[in-house]
This record gives sequence, C-alpha cells and structure tokens, in this order.
Amino acid sequence: MRKVQATLVLLCLFTPFGSLLKAQQPRPAAGGGAVQPTLNRTADAILALKSTRFSLKREGAPAFLDEKNGITFTTADCIYAAPDRVSCNVKVSLKNGTIVQLTRVWVPEGTFQTNPLTKQWAKVPPDSNFNGAVLFARTGIPEILRTGVQKAQTVGTEKLGTVQALHLKGDVAGEKLNPLIGTSLKDDQLYAVDLWIDEKPANPLQLHVAEGDANGWLIELSGLNEPVTVATPQLPPPAGRQ
Repeated sequence: MRKVQATLVLLCLFTPFGSLLKAQQPRPAAGGGAVQPTLNRTADAILALKSTRFSLKREGAPAFLDEKNGITFTTADCIYAAPDRVSCNVKVSLKNGTIVQLTRVWVPEGTFQTNPLTKQWAKVPPDSNFNGAVLFARTGIPEILRTGVQKAQTVGTEKLGTVQALHLKGDVAGEKLNPLIGTSLKDDQLYAVDLWIDEKPANPLQLHVAEGDANGWLIELSGLNEPVTVATPQLPPPAGRQ
C-alpha cells in the first residue's frame, strides 16, 4: 500500500501542472481558419441553389422599403428562383400609418410592385432600398461568407425544426452588409452575424445580423430546391390603349 501511495505522489510531482490544467479545461471554439472552409462550402451551396423560400424579419425599428415615400416594413415572405428572380409578399406601413400588403418582384427586366389598393403592377425605380435578388447573387451572401467574416468561430450545434444545425458566428463590416439589407450601417464598424447551416450539405438555414440598439435582421430559409416560379409581371396598358 505504501508503494502505491509513493508512486501516486511521484506522478503528481513529475507530471507538469500545466498539462493537468489543460486536460481539465473545455476545448475552445474553433478559430476563423478552421471555420473558413465551412463558410466556403455554404457559399457554394447558396450559389448551387435552384430555388428556396425565405422569410425576412426586421427586429426593432422598422426598415425602409421606400425611403422617399416613407414606406417601411417589418416582415416579408419570399421565394427565390435561380439565378436572379425573387418575389416577396411584404407587409408595409404607409406614411400615414396604414398597414397594407404588397408584392414586390425583382427580375432581370427590373423591379416591379403591386399597388396595395388596385393590385395592379408598376415598375419601381432601381434605387429602392432593399433588393431581394442580391442576397443570393455571387456578390451577395456568398461573397460575405468567403471574404467578409472576421473572427469566425463555431458556437455549437442546435436544433432548428427537425435539423441538427451547426451554429457559426463572426463579425462583418457595415460596408459589406449595406448593399444586402438596405440600411445605413457604418462602413468601418463591425456587426455580429450568426449563421446556422445543415452541416453535411452545408445548406444555409438561418442568418441573423445584429445592428445594435435591439435592431437587426433574421433571414430563415426553407423548401430548398422545391419547384417555384417567379414570372415577370405584366403591366397594365397605358391609359387610352385599353
């Protein structure tokens, strides 16, 4: 018995104390270098999408859909058809406070929107704040994932619906985010971005951007690669040409 005790004492004396501490500490989250290949795979998965449904939710102060006319929104339910067609049903607040719903479509022929009252289509100026099609373009979310995420790390796995999702996070400069979400973020300031993906196929499931002051954006994707159609709207004939 004394030999056993003596052996244990010697092991404690000659085993580096730092090694014992290291064994007891939890493994830190992976750094940006370890996470970047996963972000690249997700960028590839987005570019490979044939279609998806997605919802866009504004947290905090409403965002402008049309700043010139004082039209704001908080939610939009959308469909995307590759490579550059998006249609969104948007609940908006008019300048007088009236809540209405309209449909906005981004197609190669331009941006179109329904009149909330007459439901007729009209073309919208291209400088409108939010552009749904840009999210999935090569220069949109995929480019941010490839080159724009700083201090990227793995948070862990979480259940999203029926999927065990991999949760990643990092910081992205305002100048990278502004073209996507149409807000006036500070170009040189970093904003927290969280991403949840279905790990094996690397398909995106959810993306969150925190602007601060309780403002932010949540994008949720579903129905990936299900058949959808986003047609170019037919404008009513000009007056006098009925």
